[in-house]
Amino acid sequence: MKIMFLICLFSTFAISTNVSADCLTNDKGEVVCGEGKCEKDQYGKVYCTSAGGGILRDDKGNLLCGVGRCAADSLKKVWCSKQVSGGAAIDSKGNVKCLGGCAPGSAALCTQAKAE
Repeated sequence: MKIMFLICLFSTFAISTNVSADCLTNDKGEVVCGEGKCEKDQYGKVYCTSAGGGILRDDKGNLLCGVGRCAADSLKKVWCSKQVSGGAAIDSKGNVKCLGGCAPGSAALCTQAKAE
């Protein structure tokens, strides 16, 4: 029984620490990559978040990032976990709940991906 518990615990840890980079084609046709999740803005420029971070478009179409995953509340305001790789989800009342607490999404935390 203890062995199964340890295997489940290790598997959960391994899955939760799996952070992957993202690559997209930008407005010039170049493939660009970031440490974390990437999205294109309305002009085709690619912006990425840091490893373990989140990126989400607000109600005006602006890309906002956080150090953890992001979600939009019922008023379309973007909230992101304050914890790297931390989760964010919407509850039944339309409020965002985040692991480690929530912070507003920020354009300053998004980085434009460059071709290498």
